[in-house]
Amino acid sequence: MSLNASVNALKAAADPTRLRLLALLAGGEATVGELVEVLEQSQPRVSRHLKILSDAGLADKFRDGQSVYYRLPDDVSVRGFIAVLIGRMPAEEPTLLADAERMDTTRRSRASAAWSDKSVLVESGKALIPGLASDNDLAMALDEIAGDVGDLLDIGVGTGAVFCHLAKRARAATGVDISEAMRVVARTRVRDAGLTHCTIRRGDMFDLPFTDQQFDTVLLDQVLSLTDDPRPALAEAARVMRRSGGALQGRLIVLDRFGPVSAGLRSGHGLGGLAENQLAVMLAEVGLRAGRRRDLAGRLPGFALLTAVPTIEMGSYSEQPDNNLDTSS
Repeated sequence: MSLNASVNALKAAADPTRLRLLALLAGGEATVGELVEVLEQSQPRVSRHLKILSDAGLADKFRDGQSVYYRLPDDVSVRGFIAVLIGRMPAEEPTLLADAERMDTTRRSRASAAWSDKSVLVESGKALIPGLASDNDLAMALDEIAGDVGDLLDIGVGTGAVFCHLAKRARAATGVDISEAMRVVARTRVRDAGLTHCTIRRGDMFDLPFTDQQFDTVLLDQVLSLTDDPRPALAEAARVMRRSGGALQGRLIVLDRFGPVSAGLRSGHGLGGLAENQLAVMLAEVGLRAGRRRDLAGRLPGFALLTAVPTIEMGSYSEQPDNNLDTSS
């Protein structure tokens, strides 16, 4: 941070309410409404304090539906600056402890309301995966994925269970979902996990709200089998993956249900699962090739985790392709 930026940041933080806001945002992104409820102050007053923090570069904001969220900036120097300010106070500082407890209560209440909508869960397909314990078959399959995760994007983040497990290895992590209820649940899980380098956003797999070449690892999280035509979604996933010299680099992970090999390429995969040979052809169309498929026992038939990497990397990549994957059409 420059001298002027540091002075402005110190001025912005030199207020009890704004310091409390920074401490809350250090625990994860939050809506204005949540912050109002926790601080027990009026919405205009809290919004004014947040604007001062934002103008000083100490907070970023984004809109999600009808809500405006605030979070700490990704800038490492800014986060370090805020960590020093908060770290100067005792770990058991009563006001901050009370704020954290109220935020926890507020978040859990909102998540419970979202989670109670069974139709949302069934529609999203996310009721299949609870929280992931270390000995969970999916957790172990995710841990077997070698290499650096880098900047992670989870498309179809759902309840956030898979996202939180994989995000622990990421430099930064973003989860998107079209369901507002699922985003509420995912944000609560992210905050509970203490993953302050994560953010949850509204996003459609066919029209991702990101610029090209933004992520190193992209996870398609139980979404491809829910669409009649996975091609546009795969093209969007490839668009936001980083490139080098025009060629894709990084990795695509597909968590979904896989059906039997099907003759002829067609749309309409539906809930029966992705036909392996069709997926292989569609991956090739965006410059990717399927690597290892890890079947997950104890779940729906065909449920598996599949990794795909740029075709040019397959010769040296440690996760060798599954020889059973038929790429014929």
